[in-house]
Amino acid sequence: MTGRKFLYGVLAVLVIASAGIVWYYRWHAAGGSIKFAVAQTGTIHHEHTLMASFANQEVLLTAPFAGQVQFTCADGERVRRGETVANLNREGYWQSQDIRAEAVGLFFRQTDGLETVFTIGNLEYMDWNELLRWHAGERQAETDEHSGEDQQTQEDIQAEDFVYAGEFVGKIVNNLIPSQAFLELPDARELPDVEALTAGRTIRLTVGQETLSARVLRASEEALGVVVVFPHYIDGSATQRRQEVSWIYRTPTSGVLVPKSAVWDQGEEQGVFLWSEGVIHFKRVNILDQNEEYVCIENLNSGVPVVTTPRDGLEGLVADVKNI
Repeated sequence: MTGRKFLYGVLAVLVIASAGIVWYYRWHAAGGSIKFAVAQTGTIHHEHTLMASFANQEVLLTAPFAGQVQFTCADGERVRRGETVANLNREGYWQSQDIRAEAVGLFFRQTDGLETVFTIGNLEYMDWNELLRWHAGERQAETDEHSGEDQQTQEDIQAEDFVYAGEFVGKIVNNLIPSQAFLELPDARELPDVEALTAGRTIRLTVGQETLSARVLRASEEALGVVVVFPHYIDGSATQRRQEVSWIYRTPTSGVLVPKSAVWDQGEEQGVFLWSEGVIHFKRVNILDQNEEYVCIENLNSGVPVVTTPRDGLEGLVADVKNI
């Protein structure tokens, strides 16, 4: 009888030990494999990058004869018509001549030879296929330049440089006339809102550090691109004719963001697993917006740890958040 009691006691100890091991794994080992992230305040942006070719009202200045040029005003300086912008000294002769501004506007030494092609009047009606072919040639020229061939698509005349007769020594840009731009479009299937890119519509664009509205003047039937006009002159467009712009095709949403992987469907409810005081709990949430990486949640506090590897069986689990 005593032996039987001893056997029962051993079995009871084994059962309790097994339960303890299972409990430890359930509440500690499983919890340690969970990954977390902290919910943070942020903004979901909806933007698409496009290449833009800018056009302004520009007047080229040329050298009347060969010689050394000395500039009398700085790049970006506003000048009046007839104001001296540089002096040209004929080499080997005691002869010099002032180069004067032929229009009112901003003076720049840098030219690219396209000032008479990319104009306010031409851009809307020019052959866009030819424009894209030109850009393809420009990119090839840049590749050749990096490979060692002497290719140059822009010129920036320096002080006391030697110039030849008829060579461009600068230009005057009318910054009181709004800039225009040709926006190159990728495959229409990659665009989030093609209907917005039609003539007469207004779109939001970010150029450099400035975000502003631009009106679509013309859209290509072949989906090659659109021409837009900005509300004013775009700083930097006179020296960097082709540059990336961001098209904001949907209003951004601000709020509390969590990784998209944190969202879990539990039955008919959508929510996230939160960590609070060492224990994980499921919370139903309302998703306001999302992109490829994050979701913006309405009823969630910033700074709360959330599970980024959700699965069944997490409710009530004890977990460690040291792996955030």
